[in-house]
Amino acid sequence: MDNHKCLHCGKEYQTNIEDYHYLESGLDNFWIREIEVYRCDCGESAAIPQPLAISKEIAKCLIIKTTPLTGKEIRFLRKHMTMKAIEFAKRIGVDNATVSRWENEKDPHSPIADRFIRLSCAVEMGYIDEVKQLLNEIFPEITPANPSTHFYISADQLGRLSCSQACR
Repeated sequence: MDNHKCLHCGKEYQTNIEDYHYLESGLDNFWIREIEVYRCDCGESAAIPQPLAISKEIAKCLIIKTTPLTGKEIRFLRKHMTMKAIEFAKRIGVDNATVSRWENEKDPHSPIADRFIRLSCAVEMGYIDEVKQLLNEIFPEITPANPSTHFYISADQLGRLSCSQACR
């Protein structure tokens, strides 16, 4: 454990290697395993390794999970595809207000919309193995059970990322 001065408040902060609740993703259910986490009186931050690669791994985890997507997860996948809500709505075949209600969890999306969103993202991002897995394994297993699955992103010694724990 090292001590350093915070750039914001000027007080000492502590550095620890630990699992980090990755709220910066916009999701409540993702952690990054064993990274540097900094804490001081003004808050907590972390050294996020390879944020674009982590975003890609999160999208893959969401695509292949066996519970329905939440509104925040739909928003994450839409943004991962770099689509505006109106473009996404057009692709899904609904109006912009419907996408907004899904993402803000004001209205539930249908099981068909859930599958189409996953498939659309997998194809858009070139996740060919995940498309095959969706069609052959995941779609038959999706159940309306607890959608609050917890996910952990880990990096091996070479920096390769993978989803671990609850999502596989």
